[in-house]
Amino acid sequence: MKIAKPTSFLKTVLLILCGSVAFATFSAQATLVTWNLNPNNLDQSVGSSSNSYAVSGYSITAYGYDNNSGTGVAHNLFYKNASSDEIGLGLSGITNNELQVDSHGNPLQFIQLNITSILNAGFFGGKIEVGSVQSGELFDLYGSNALGVLGTKLNSTSYDSSQDDQFVSIPNFGTYKYISVVAAAADVMPVAFQAQITPVPEATSILPTAFLAIVVTAFEARRRRRVTA
Repeated sequence: MKIAKPTSFLKTVLLILCGSVAFATFSAQATLVTWNLNPNNLDQSVGSSSNSYAVSGYSITAYGYDNNSGTGVAHNLFYKNASSDEIGLGLSGITNNELQVDSHGNPLQFIQLNITSILNAGFFGGKIEVGSVQSGELFDLYGSNALGVLGTKLNSTSYDSSQDDQFVSIPNFGTYKYISVVAAAADVMPVAFQAQITPVPEATSILPTAFLAIVVTAFEARRRRRVTA
């Protein structure tokens, strides 16, 4: 049996259909999602060493730790609201309720964000905002693939007061499931986290084109059968 080759008309229809699908895919705009770590501007203990935040159906979780040579010991989180640039997430029962350093500049605590679920969802371009960074105060970012482990320092130079309450890009974002904030001088606290996702186009956006292509193809096939009959 000889198999008929696709007609030029059918090829054209298929190209139009494929092009419509590609256009729908590439025309989808990235959506920026921001997780505020003190969304209600409270000034009180969270009452737990962990807290989850859900925005637009996507969740991250923050954990508070005392730093024991890179290994975390659970420490209750604290919603801090002291002034315009001191609203964020700290720790209970320590100076200013913010992340501290010892006399040698080593971090005494860290706040770690579990971003596993949003990485699995396809988020990219992660950034973090850290506040209460006055002149002479510094902070660092760390990445890890184990909960409660500080891990690897991500930035080569500590962030200073010029990045106070500013979103800074997280180096090598996507490599690590857990991102931590520590003080590198004096005291600081994380404020918010954000990342982007490109939504998958809904099937309804290409169904009209697909339906039209099917109808036209069927009509042309029927016409050709009549001509050759």
